[in-house]
Amino acid sequence: MRAPIVLLLLALSSAARADVVAFVNGDRLNGRILGATPRRVRLQTVYGTLVIPRNHVARLEYDDGRVEVLNAPPAPPGPPAPRPTPQPEPARLQLAVAGDSFWQAWDPKTAPADPSLRLELRLDDAPLVSYTDSTPDPEDLPKAVVNSFVFSPEELLVRAGPGVVVAPPIVIGDEIGLALTIPPEASGRHLLKLAYQLNEGTVAEPMWLNLATASAEIVVQPGQTVALRLEQSRGAMEYARRRMLNVETFNTVLRQQVEAAAPLAAPP
Repeated sequence: MRAPIVLLLLALSSAARADVVAFVNGDRLNGRILGATPRRVRLQTVYGTLVIPRNHVARLEYDDGRVEVLNAPPAPPGPPAPRPTPQPEPARLQLAVAGDSFWQAWDPKTAPADPSLRLELRLDDAPLVSYTDSTPDPEDLPKAVVNSFVFSPEELLVRAGPGVVVAPPIVIGDEIGLALTIPPEASGRHLLKLAYQLNEGTVAEPMWLNLATASAEIVVQPGQTVALRLEQSRGAMEYARRRMLNVETFNTVLRQQVEAAAPLAAPP
């Protein structure tokens, strides 16, 4: 009786030390690995010799502990890429300028070093945009240094505040259209301030003095348009006795209005 038991233990011990072919699909097969070529793996089993396509085998596990990887399993998919957080759209501001042009004149003997005029827009105290006209218009008034503020893209120096994008002025009938976008972080209720200014300094070191101002409360919302109209009238302002008189009577009224059906061209 002892001989069969010994043979059974030897068989079990041999099976425990068998080589293993681990398949790509997760199956496993015991036996003795006879060899592997670039295309096939040969495995001796109790049922005979099997020829296995190499691309079906993930790895070979030998009874001495060696492991040979033939086809590494595909890496598990990583976490899905996070969806980008939608960014709020900027707000848009449209300003229609109507009425008389703002202007200034000086005696040539006492003209300032820089006869520039500037139109500045501020949101509360933060600068939005400034339009500077530095080109004199001598044909408007003989024997005087004259600057009539015009919204000609060729003559204006336009400077935008942080995050503000400005479109060139456009002519709409007898009005001037100004358009700009405001960054979404400026959303909320604000006081829009507008001022025509004169440079009392130099080109290198300007000192801007407000001559005519207007303001209006507005609500800035992402993706929304604030439409306003600036109505200008000359009042009793004139150039007489070689100097400007009644400049304070130049009237500017800033009104908010319903957005027109055909809005101004948006900034690029």
